[in-house]
Amino acid sequence: MLSRRADYGVRAMMDIAAHAAHERVVVAEVAKRQDIPPSFLAKIIPLLARAGLVRTSLGASGGITLALPPEEISLLQIIQAIDGPFALNLCSIDPTQCKHYESCSACEVWGKAQTQLDRTLSQTRLSDLVKRSAPRTATRQSLKRTKITELSMRLES
Repeated sequence: MLSRRADYGVRAMMDIAAHAAHERVVVAEVAKRQDIPPSFLAKIIPLLARAGLVRTSLGASGGITLALPPEEISLLQIIQAIDGPFALNLCSIDPTQCKHYESCSACEVWGKAQTQLDRTLSQTRLSDLVKRSAPRTATRQSLKRTKITELSMRLES
């Protein structure tokens, strides 16, 4: 299972990409928008920076920016920056290290599944995720406006 840290990291990276095309964003603002505990996000950002995915700066004009264009950052890179190698199990990483390799027919299945997962995660770009989330955000905002309008009409009646 994907760790909570990696999930938060992916959401933070999507937020940074969506809000900071060429400007810095503040960690606390990302945490608030994404409903991530700020202290937790503060531990994730350095991992992303060490992997060369974000740049951080301190001071009055400080914040976070992407170190690369979102088209060059894969979902797999983000996950690996935070959690290290992402594997289903030992067999999927190196079947020869599994003591049941010779007698377990599932090892081959795990290997194929790992290959497909790696391919999907490495081909999914941060820019793809941001594009996919834009219509959802617009739909949620439209629903909120509709509900507010309906509530206002009821209160006026």
